[in-house]
Amino acid sequence: MNIQNSNQFKVNELVIVTKAGKIDITSIYEEINIFDSIMMPVMSGNVLIVDAVGLSAELLFDGSESILIDITKFNDDSIAGFKKAFRIYKQSDGNIITPNSEGYVLHFVSDELFFSDQQKINQSYEETYSEIIKKILIDYLKVPVNNLKGIYSDSLGVRNVVIPNLSPIDAIQWCSKRAIDNNQSPNFMFFQNVTGYNFASLSKLLTEPEILDIKFLTKNLSNSSPLDEISGAKSFEVLSMTNLIERTRSGVNAGTFIGFDPITRTIETKLINYNDHYSNMKHGNDTANFTSIQNRDGKENSQNFNSRKSLSIFGAARKFSEYIKKNDPTSISTNESFEDFVFQRKAIIGNLMSKRLKIVMPGNFQLSSGFNVNVQAPIFGEKEKNNNEEDKSLSGKYIIIASRHVIGFEKHETIIEVASSSSGNDFIPSSNFAQVQEIMEY
Repeated sequence: MNIQNSNQFKVNELVIVTKAGKIDITSIYEEINIFDSIMMPVMSGNVLIVDAVGLSAELLFDGSESILIDITKFNDDSIAGFKKAFRIYKQSDGNIITPNSEGYVLHFVSDELFFSDQQKINQSYEETYSEIIKKILIDYLKVPVNNLKGIYSDSLGVRNVVIPNLSPIDAIQWCSKRAIDNNQSPNFMFFQNVTGYNFASLSKLLTEPEILDIKFLTKNLSNSSPLDEISGAKSFEVLSMTNLIERTRSGVNAGTFIGFDPITRTIETKLINYNDHYSNMKHGNDTANFTSIQNRDGKENSQNFNSRKSLSIFGAARKFSEYIKKNDPTSISTNESFEDFVFQRKAIIGNLMSKRLKIVMPGNFQLSSGFNVNVQAPIFGEKEKNNNEEDKSLSGKYIIIASRHVIGFEKHETIIEVASSSSGNDFIPSSNFAQVQEIMEY
Protein backbone atom coordinates (compact mmCIF):
# COMPACT_ATOMS: atom_id res chain seq x y z
CA MET A 1 0.00 0.00 0.00
CA ASN A 2 1.30 3.45 -0.95
CA ILE A 3 1.16 5.07 2.50
CA GLN A 4 3.34 8.08 3.31
CA ASN A 5 1.69 8.90 6.64
CA SER A 6 -0.41 6.80 9.04
CA ASN A 7 -2.92 9.68 9.34
CA GLN A 8 -3.30 10.27 5.62
CA PHE A 9 -6.62 9.93 3.81
CA LYS A 10 -8.26 11.05 0.58
CA VAL A 11 -11.81 12.33 0.28
CA ASN A 12 -12.92 11.05 -3.11
CA GLU A 13 -16.49 12.28 -2.71
CA LEU A 14 -18.39 14.20 -0.07
CA VAL A 15 -21.61 15.56 -1.52
CA ILE A 16 -25.10 16.43 -0.35
CA VAL A 17 -27.85 15.23 -2.67
CA THR A 18 -30.67 17.79 -2.74
CA LYS A 19 -33.83 18.38 -4.74
CA ALA A 20 -31.81 20.65 -7.03
CA GLY A 21 -28.92 18.24 -7.48
CA LYS A 22 -25.57 17.44 -5.87
CA ILE A 23 -23.57 19.93 -3.78
CA ASP A 24 -19.90 19.25 -3.09
CA ILE A 25 -18.97 20.11 0.52
CA THR A 26 -15.38 18.88 0.39
CA SER A 27 -14.03 22.41 0.82
CA ILE A 28 -16.33 23.52 3.66
CA TYR A 29 -16.40 20.56 6.08
CA GLU A 30 -14.32 20.75 9.27
CA GLU A 31 -14.81 17.28 10.73
CA ILE A 32 -16.63 14.06 9.91
CA ASN A 33 -17.57 11.50 12.57
CA ILE A 34 -18.82 8.02 11.63
CA PHE A 35 -20.14 5.62 14.29
CA ASP A 36 -20.99 1.91 14.39
CA SER A 37 -21.58 -0.58 17.20
CA ILE A 38 -22.68 -4.18 17.64
CA MET A 39 -25.30 -2.78 20.05
CA MET A 40 -26.82 -0.52 17.38
CA PRO A 41 -28.70 -1.77 14.29
CA VAL A 42 -27.47 0.98 11.93
CA MET A 43 -24.49 3.23 11.33
CA SER A 44 -24.70 6.95 11.97
CA GLY A 45 -22.53 10.05 12.03
CA ASN A 46 -22.27 13.80 11.69
CA VAL A 47 -20.34 16.40 9.76
CA LEU A 48 -19.31 19.84 11.03
CA ILE A 49 -19.61 22.50 8.33
CA VAL A 50 -18.34 26.07 8.19
CA ASP A 51 -20.67 27.75 5.70
CA ALA A 52 -19.75 31.04 4.04
CA VAL A 53 -21.99 30.62 0.98
CA GLY A 54 -25.44 30.52 2.62
CA LEU A 55 -25.94 26.82 2.01
CA SER A 56 -28.11 26.31 5.10
CA ALA A 57 -30.54 29.10 4.20
CA GLU A 58 -30.75 27.89 0.62
CA LEU A 59 -31.44 24.22 1.36
CA LEU A 60 -33.38 24.51 4.66
CA PHE A 61 -32.48 20.83 5.30
CA ASP A 62 -36.02 19.49 5.37
CA GLY A 63 -35.05 15.80 5.68
CA SER A 64 -35.11 15.00 1.98
CA GLU A 65 -31.34 15.37 1.64
CA SER A 66 -28.80 12.57 1.69
CA ILE A 67 -25.03 12.57 1.93
CA LEU A 68 -22.62 10.45 -0.12
CA ILE A 69 -19.27 9.63 1.50
CA ASP A 70 -16.33 8.03 -0.27
CA ILE A 71 -13.03 8.17 1.63
CA THR A 72 -9.92 6.06 1.14
CA LYS A 73 -6.50 5.83 2.75
CA PHE A 74 -4.79 6.66 -0.51
CA ASN A 75 -5.58 6.76 -4.25
CA ASP A 76 -7.34 3.70 -5.66
CA ASP A 77 -7.52 2.01 -2.26
CA SER A 78 -10.04 -0.86 -2.24
CA ILE A 79 -8.84 -2.36 1.06
CA ALA A 80 -9.26 0.22 3.80
CA GLY A 81 -11.79 2.54 2.20
CA PHE A 82 -15.28 3.66 3.15
CA LYS A 83 -18.13 4.30 0.71
CA LYS A 84 -21.74 4.66 1.86
CA ALA A 85 -24.84 6.80 1.45
CA PHE A 86 -26.74 8.18 4.46
CA ARG A 87 -29.90 10.16 5.14
CA ILE A 88 -29.47 13.61 6.72
CA TYR A 89 -32.09 13.78 9.46
CA LYS A 90 -31.14 16.79 11.61
CA GLN A 91 -29.26 20.08 11.65
CA SER A 92 -27.99 21.36 15.02
CA ASP A 93 -25.46 23.51 16.88
CA GLY A 94 -25.73 26.49 14.58
CA ASN A 95 -23.55 29.44 15.54
CA ILE A 96 -22.06 32.56 13.95
CA ILE A 97 -18.30 32.31 13.37
CA THR A 98 -17.75 35.59 11.50
CA PRO A 99 -20.19 38.15 10.08
CA ASN A 100 -19.99 36.24 6.80
CA SER A 101 -19.94 32.61 7.96
CA GLU A 102 -21.75 30.20 10.24
CA GLY A 103 -21.02 26.76 11.61
CA TYR A 104 -23.47 23.92 12.12
CA VAL A 105 -23.61 20.13 12.39
CA LEU A 106 -25.50 17.85 10.00
CA HIS A 107 -26.47 14.50 11.53
CA PHE A 108 -26.92 11.49 9.27
CA VAL A 109 -27.99 7.87 9.64
CA SER A 110 -28.50 4.84 7.42
CA ASP A 111 -31.58 5.36 5.27
CA GLU A 112 -32.98 1.99 6.40
CA LEU A 113 -33.74 3.47 9.84
CA PHE A 114 -35.68 6.36 8.27
CA PHE A 115 -37.60 3.93 6.04
CA SER A 116 -38.19 1.52 8.93
CA ASP A 117 -39.81 4.17 11.12
CA GLN A 118 -42.46 4.78 8.46
CA GLN A 119 -43.98 1.30 8.63
CA LYS A 120 -45.04 -1.50 10.97
CA ILE A 121 -45.02 -5.28 10.68
CA ASN A 122 -48.11 -7.28 11.65
CA GLN A 123 -47.33 -10.70 10.28
CA SER A 124 -46.99 -14.27 11.45
CA TYR A 125 -43.97 -16.41 10.55
CA GLU A 126 -43.21 -20.09 10.92
CA GLU A 127 -39.50 -20.18 10.17
CA THR A 128 -36.17 -19.86 11.91
CA TYR A 129 -35.33 -16.41 13.21
CA SER A 130 -32.43 -16.10 10.78
CA GLU A 131 -34.81 -16.69 7.85
CA ILE A 132 -37.34 -14.21 9.28
CA ILE A 133 -34.68 -11.51 9.57
CA LYS A 134 -33.49 -12.04 5.99
CA LYS A 135 -37.06 -11.66 4.74
CA ILE A 136 -37.60 -8.45 6.71
CA LEU A 137 -34.36 -6.96 5.35
CA ILE A 138 -35.37 -7.68 1.76
CA ASP A 139 -39.20 -7.47 1.79
CA TYR A 140 -39.72 -4.53 4.15
CA LEU A 141 -36.46 -2.57 4.22
CA LYS A 142 -35.49 -3.32 0.60
CA VAL A 143 -31.81 -3.31 1.57
CA PRO A 144 -29.52 -3.07 -1.50
CA VAL A 145 -27.40 -6.11 -2.29
CA ASN A 146 -24.15 -4.20 -1.58
CA ASN A 147 -25.33 -3.69 2.00
CA LEU A 148 -25.93 -7.40 2.64
CA LYS A 149 -22.30 -8.53 2.67
CA GLY A 150 -21.97 -9.01 6.42
CA ILE A 151 -21.72 -12.19 8.46
CA TYR A 152 -24.83 -14.35 8.91
CA SER A 153 -25.35 -17.30 11.23
CA ASP A 154 -28.24 -19.76 11.19
CA SER A 155 -30.40 -19.81 14.31
CA LEU A 156 -31.75 -23.05 15.75
CA GLY A 157 -35.33 -24.19 15.47
CA VAL A 158 -38.43 -23.22 13.51
CA ARG A 159 -40.55 -20.76 15.50
CA ASN A 160 -44.22 -19.88 15.13
CA VAL A 161 -44.28 -16.17 15.98
CA VAL A 162 -46.37 -13.11 15.30
CA ILE A 163 -44.44 -9.84 14.96
CA PRO A 164 -46.36 -7.60 17.42
CA ASN A 165 -46.83 -4.33 15.47
CA LEU A 166 -43.17 -3.35 15.35
CA SER A 167 -41.18 -1.35 12.83
CA PRO A 168 -38.94 -3.59 10.68
CA ILE A 169 -35.71 -2.75 12.54
CA ASP A 170 -37.41 -3.12 15.94
CA ALA A 171 -38.80 -6.47 14.73
CA ILE A 172 -35.31 -7.62 13.72
CA GLN A 173 -33.91 -6.69 17.13
CA TRP A 174 -36.86 -8.44 18.82
CA CYS A 175 -36.04 -11.60 16.84
CA SER A 176 -32.30 -11.30 17.55
CA LYS A 177 -32.85 -11.29 21.31
CA ARG A 178 -34.91 -14.49 21.10
CA ALA A 179 -32.75 -16.46 18.64
CA ILE A 180 -30.53 -19.29 19.91
CA ASP A 181 -27.66 -21.13 18.24
CA ASN A 182 -26.99 -24.87 17.98
CA ASN A 183 -25.79 -24.94 21.61
CA GLN A 184 -28.99 -23.31 22.92
CA SER A 185 -27.08 -20.07 23.53
CA PRO A 186 -28.98 -16.78 22.95
CA ASN A 187 -25.99 -14.75 21.77
CA PHE A 188 -27.08 -13.35 18.40
CA MET A 189 -26.33 -9.74 17.44
CA PHE A 190 -27.76 -7.61 14.64
CA PHE A 191 -25.74 -4.59 13.54
CA GLN A 192 -24.36 -2.67 10.58
CA ASN A 193 -20.64 -2.15 9.95
CA VAL A 194 -18.48 -1.22 6.96
CA THR A 195 -19.29 -4.49 5.17
CA GLY A 196 -23.07 -4.18 5.60
CA TYR A 197 -25.71 -5.69 7.87
CA ASN A 198 -24.79 -8.63 10.10
CA PHE A 199 -26.86 -11.21 11.97
CA ALA A 200 -24.39 -13.45 13.71
CA SER A 201 -23.83 -15.23 17.00
CA LEU A 202 -21.12 -13.99 19.34
CA SER A 203 -19.66 -17.51 19.15
CA LYS A 204 -19.14 -16.96 15.43
CA LEU A 205 -17.85 -13.39 15.80
CA LEU A 206 -15.46 -14.10 18.68
CA THR A 207 -13.75 -16.95 16.83
CA GLU A 208 -13.18 -15.14 13.53
CA PRO A 209 -9.48 -14.42 12.74
CA GLU A 210 -7.98 -11.15 13.99
CA ILE A 211 -7.64 -8.44 11.34
CA LEU A 212 -4.84 -6.56 13.16
CA ASP A 213 -2.23 -6.96 15.88
CA ILE A 214 -2.44 -3.79 17.97
CA LYS A 215 0.91 -2.85 19.48
CA PHE A 216 2.07 -0.10 21.81
CA LEU A 217 5.22 1.23 20.18
CA THR A 218 7.22 4.43 20.20
CA LYS A 219 6.05 6.75 17.41
CA ASN A 220 7.91 8.74 14.77
CA LEU A 221 11.18 6.83 14.93
CA SER A 222 13.60 7.52 12.09
CA ASN A 223 13.57 3.91 10.90
CA SER A 224 9.82 3.30 11.33
CA SER A 225 7.45 3.06 8.36
CA PRO A 226 3.89 4.47 8.10
CA LEU A 227 2.64 0.94 7.47
CA ASP A 228 4.12 -0.22 10.79
CA GLU A 229 2.56 2.74 12.59
CA ILE A 230 -0.94 1.78 11.37
CA SER A 231 -0.89 -1.12 13.86
CA GLY A 232 0.46 1.03 16.70
CA ALA A 233 -1.97 2.42 19.26
CA LYS A 234 -1.77 6.15 19.90
CA SER A 235 -3.32 5.79 23.37
CA PHE A 236 -5.59 3.50 25.28
CA GLU A 237 -7.85 3.50 28.32
CA VAL A 238 -9.14 0.65 30.48
CA LEU A 239 -12.90 1.18 30.68
CA SER A 240 -13.57 -1.89 32.79
CA MET A 241 -11.70 -4.98 33.92
CA THR A 242 -14.15 -6.42 36.43
CA ASN A 243 -17.34 -4.80 37.68
CA LEU A 244 -18.34 -7.07 40.54
CA ILE A 245 -21.65 -5.34 41.29
CA GLU A 246 -22.78 -5.26 37.66
CA ARG A 247 -21.78 -8.90 37.12
CA THR A 248 -23.79 -9.89 40.20
CA ARG A 249 -26.89 -7.90 39.29
CA SER A 250 -26.96 -9.07 35.67
CA GLY A 251 -26.64 -12.73 36.69
CA VAL A 252 -23.23 -13.27 35.11
CA ASN A 253 -22.01 -15.35 38.05
CA ALA A 254 -25.25 -17.07 39.05
CA GLY A 255 -29.01 -16.70 39.13
CA THR A 256 -32.38 -18.41 38.90
CA PHE A 257 -34.92 -18.78 36.11
CA ILE A 258 -38.51 -19.40 37.22
CA GLY A 259 -40.83 -20.54 34.42
CA PHE A 260 -44.57 -21.06 34.47
CA ASP A 261 -46.78 -22.57 31.80
CA PRO A 262 -50.45 -21.44 31.89
CA ILE A 263 -51.50 -24.32 29.62
CA THR A 264 -50.04 -27.27 31.53
CA ARG A 265 -50.14 -25.34 34.85
CA THR A 266 -46.60 -26.23 35.74
CA ILE A 267 -43.87 -24.22 37.43
CA GLU A 268 -40.19 -25.04 37.12
CA THR A 269 -37.07 -23.52 38.64
CA LYS A 270 -33.70 -23.64 36.89
CA LEU A 271 -30.46 -22.70 38.67
CA ILE A 272 -27.92 -21.14 36.31
CA ASN A 273 -24.27 -20.42 37.08
CA TYR A 274 -21.41 -18.88 35.11
CA ASN A 275 -20.35 -22.11 33.45
CA ASP A 276 -23.87 -22.78 32.12
CA HIS A 277 -23.85 -19.80 29.75
CA TYR A 278 -20.07 -19.56 29.23
CA SER A 279 -19.52 -23.19 28.16
CA ASN A 280 -22.37 -23.00 25.60
CA MET A 281 -20.34 -20.47 23.57
CA LYS A 282 -17.01 -20.28 21.78
CA HIS A 283 -14.55 -17.61 22.88
CA GLY A 284 -11.46 -15.84 21.59
CA ASN A 285 -9.09 -16.72 24.46
CA ASP A 286 -8.49 -19.89 26.46
CA THR A 287 -9.34 -18.74 30.00
CA ALA A 288 -12.76 -17.75 31.30
CA ASN A 289 -13.24 -14.10 32.26
CA PHE A 290 -14.15 -15.07 35.82
CA THR A 291 -12.91 -14.65 39.38
CA SER A 292 -14.07 -17.01 42.12
CA ILE A 293 -14.97 -14.87 45.15
CA GLN A 294 -16.27 -16.04 48.52
CA ASN A 295 -18.85 -14.13 50.54
CA ARG A 296 -19.47 -13.96 54.30
CA ASP A 297 -21.31 -17.27 54.24
CA GLY A 298 -18.30 -18.96 52.65
CA LYS A 299 -20.19 -19.47 49.38
CA GLU A 300 -18.61 -18.73 46.01
CA ASN A 301 -20.23 -16.19 43.70
CA SER A 302 -21.12 -18.96 41.23
CA GLN A 303 -23.34 -20.51 43.93
CA ASN A 304 -25.34 -17.42 44.87
CA PHE A 305 -28.45 -18.17 42.82
CA ASN A 306 -30.49 -15.44 44.50
CA SER A 307 -28.29 -12.77 42.92
CA ARG A 308 -30.77 -12.41 40.08
CA LYS A 309 -34.14 -14.02 39.40
CA SER A 310 -36.07 -13.99 36.13
CA LEU A 311 -39.75 -14.91 35.88
CA SER A 312 -41.27 -15.84 32.52
CA ILE A 313 -43.72 -18.09 30.74
CA PHE A 314 -42.15 -21.15 29.12
CA GLY A 315 -43.24 -24.18 27.16
CA ALA A 316 -40.69 -26.87 27.96
CA ALA A 317 -43.22 -28.88 29.96
CA ARG A 318 -45.62 -29.17 27.02
CA LYS A 319 -43.64 -31.98 25.39
CA PHE A 320 -44.67 -34.18 28.34
CA SER A 321 -48.39 -33.32 28.08
CA GLU A 322 -50.46 -36.15 26.56
CA TYR A 323 -53.27 -33.70 25.78
CA ILE A 324 -50.99 -31.43 23.70
CA LYS A 325 -49.37 -34.43 22.00
CA LYS A 326 -52.81 -35.56 20.90
CA ASN A 327 -54.46 -32.24 20.00
CA ASP A 328 -51.65 -29.86 19.00
CA PRO A 329 -48.42 -31.83 18.45
CA THR A 330 -46.84 -29.32 16.02
CA SER A 331 -46.77 -26.60 18.69
CA ILE A 332 -44.20 -28.61 20.68
CA SER A 333 -41.50 -28.25 18.04
CA THR A 334 -42.16 -24.52 17.47
CA ASN A 335 -42.29 -23.49 21.14
CA GLU A 336 -40.12 -20.55 22.15
CA SER A 337 -37.10 -21.34 24.32
CA PHE A 338 -37.86 -18.79 27.02
CA GLU A 339 -35.80 -20.75 29.51
CA ASP A 340 -32.77 -20.21 27.25
CA PHE A 341 -32.91 -16.51 26.35
CA VAL A 342 -34.81 -14.71 29.14
CA PHE A 343 -32.07 -15.12 31.74
CA GLN A 344 -28.93 -16.06 29.86
CA ARG A 345 -28.79 -13.30 27.23
CA LYS A 346 -28.33 -10.52 29.79
CA ALA A 347 -25.67 -12.58 31.55
CA ILE A 348 -23.79 -13.20 28.26
CA ILE A 349 -23.77 -9.50 27.34
CA GLY A 350 -22.82 -8.57 30.91
CA ASN A 351 -19.85 -10.93 30.81
CA LEU A 352 -18.66 -9.50 27.50
CA MET A 353 -18.98 -5.88 28.64
CA SER A 354 -17.18 -6.40 31.94
CA LYS A 355 -13.77 -6.33 30.19
CA ARG A 356 -13.45 -3.33 27.87
CA LEU A 357 -10.69 -1.12 26.49
CA LYS A 358 -10.82 2.10 24.45
CA ILE A 359 -7.97 2.44 21.96
CA VAL A 360 -7.09 5.38 19.71
CA MET A 361 -5.60 4.20 16.41
CA PRO A 362 -4.40 5.78 13.18
CA GLY A 363 -7.30 6.03 10.76
CA ASN A 364 -8.34 2.63 9.41
CA PHE A 365 -11.87 1.86 8.15
CA GLN A 366 -11.20 -1.86 8.54
CA LEU A 367 -11.43 -1.32 12.30
CA SER A 368 -15.20 -1.69 12.43
CA SER A 369 -17.65 -3.33 14.82
CA GLY A 370 -17.75 -7.12 14.79
CA PHE A 371 -14.12 -7.62 13.75
CA ASN A 372 -11.46 -9.01 16.07
CA VAL A 373 -8.09 -7.55 17.00
CA ASN A 374 -5.17 -8.94 18.96
CA VAL A 375 -4.08 -6.50 21.68
CA GLN A 376 -0.47 -6.75 22.84
CA ALA A 377 -0.57 -4.57 25.94
CA PRO A 378 2.75 -3.78 27.64
CA ILE A 379 3.51 -3.91 31.34
CA PHE A 380 3.75 -0.40 32.75
CA GLY A 381 6.28 0.31 35.44
CA GLU A 382 9.63 -1.29 36.18
CA LYS A 383 10.54 -4.22 33.96
CA GLU A 384 12.96 -7.04 34.64
CA LYS A 385 15.59 -8.09 32.13
CA ASN A 386 14.72 -11.02 29.83
CA ASN A 387 11.15 -10.99 31.12
CA ASN A 388 8.02 -11.09 29.01
CA GLU A 389 6.88 -7.47 28.93
CA GLU A 390 3.30 -8.27 27.92
CA ASP A 391 0.48 -7.72 30.41
CA LYS A 392 -1.53 -10.94 30.16
CA SER A 393 -4.49 -9.48 32.05
CA LEU A 394 -4.98 -6.89 29.27
CA SER A 395 -3.54 -8.70 26.26
CA GLY A 396 -5.40 -11.14 24.08
CA LYS A 397 -8.08 -11.36 21.44
CA TYR A 398 -10.84 -8.74 21.58
CA ILE A 399 -13.91 -8.01 19.51
CA ILE A 400 -14.56 -4.43 18.40
CA ILE A 401 -17.92 -3.51 19.93
CA ALA A 402 -17.94 0.11 18.74
CA SER A 403 -15.89 2.38 16.51
CA ARG A 404 -15.73 6.07 15.73
CA HIS A 405 -13.88 7.41 12.71
CA VAL A 406 -12.78 11.03 13.08
CA ILE A 407 -11.77 12.74 9.85
CA GLY A 408 -10.50 16.28 10.22
CA PHE A 409 -8.63 18.67 7.93
CA GLU A 410 -5.34 16.79 8.18
CA LYS A 411 -6.22 13.96 10.53
CA HIS A 412 -7.88 10.57 10.36
CA GLU A 413 -8.15 8.70 13.65
CA THR A 414 -10.16 5.63 14.56
CA ILE A 415 -11.32 5.25 18.15
CA ILE A 416 -12.40 1.70 18.94
CA GLU A 417 -13.97 0.16 22.00
CA VAL A 418 -13.04 -3.50 22.35
CA ALA A 419 -14.34 -6.18 24.72
CA SER A 420 -13.62 -9.79 25.53
CA SER A 421 -15.66 -12.56 27.14
CA SER A 422 -12.45 -14.42 27.97
CA SER A 423 -8.99 -13.69 29.29
CA GLY A 424 -5.36 -14.12 28.29
CA ASN A 425 -4.44 -15.14 31.86
CA ASP A 426 -3.00 -18.58 32.48
CA PHE A 427 -5.44 -19.37 35.31
CA ILE A 428 -8.75 -18.33 36.88
CA PRO A 429 -8.03 -16.23 39.99
CA SER A 430 -9.86 -16.94 43.24
CA SER A 431 -10.23 -15.34 46.64
CA ASN A 432 -10.17 -17.00 50.07
CA PHE A 433 -12.21 -16.61 53.23
CA ALA A 434 -9.33 -14.90 55.01
CA GLN A 435 -9.95 -11.85 52.83
CA VAL A 436 -13.57 -11.71 53.99
CA GLN A 437 -12.50 -12.03 57.63
CA GLU A 438 -10.15 -9.05 57.21
CA ILE A 439 -13.16 -6.92 56.26
CA MET A 440 -15.34 -8.18 59.07
CA GLU A 441 -12.67 -7.93 61.79
CA TYR A 442 -11.15 -4.59 60.83
